[in-house]
Amino acid sequence: MKRLFALVVSTCNRQTRRSLRFPKALRVVDSTTVTVGKNRLTWAPYHGERSEVKMHVAYSPEQQMPSDIVETVGLRHDGPVGEQLTDVPSVLVEDRAYFKIERIDRFVEQKQPFVIRMKDNVEIHQKRA
Repeated sequence: MKRLFALVVSTCNRQTRRSLRFPKALRVVDSTTVTVGKNRLTWAPYHGERSEVKMHVAYSPEQQMPSDIVETVGLRHDGPVGEQLTDVPSVLVEDRAYFKIERIDRFVEQKQPFVIRMKDNVEIHQKRA
């Protein structure tokens, strides 16, 4: 899909390509886990004989640096932590682990621009009048 979009954009003239740029700065949010032996981090038990720490990072592509980091234990879900990493003045780009329909509705009300990959099993129903 990315290559197809790049192909379509490459056929546009210079003025059109410049108008396609994001009007606001991007804020990319994702998490990564660090797994170690159980005796290393006794406060962060995971499964079996392992411990795990999860780093939730908000990255700024313009500055090429992380802008915010939230540390949690490995068993904590990404969704609630994503609330701490939102930023209204920027376009929020997140993975599907941060997806929740109520959160998307709130983003629309607050006029928070976002790009979030939806889960595969989401079904949207419209009410009939």
